[in-house]
Amino acid sequence: MPMIRTFNVSCPDCKSILVINRDTGAVLEVRKPLVDDPTDNRLNDALRAHEKHSAKLQGLFSASLADVSKREQERKELFEQSLQKARESDESEEMPLRDIDLD
Repeated sequence: MPMIRTFNVSCPDCKSILVINRDTGAVLEVRKPLVDDPTDNRLNDALRAHEKHSAKLQGLFSASLADVSKREQERKELFEQSLQKARESDESEEMPLRDIDLD
């Protein structure tokens, strides 16, 4: 199978790379930029996009973890307050009678 001869053209407006067939002039592929300010090296652009995405995910995870810790602390404080309130309540009070206790 013969190899397709191509050349690349960069769009100055959108920074896309057009892969064009030399023989027919047809556009074979449109490569959109992976980052806002692309370089000529798409591998480096992909690496930068991946690092940016990883940093965003790490930030979201950290925020979620902090939120869970905060809610856990709030529940613990509420439990401690309820426990203190129960201890301070009048312990001489008898349990209310239930229907089953009257048998």
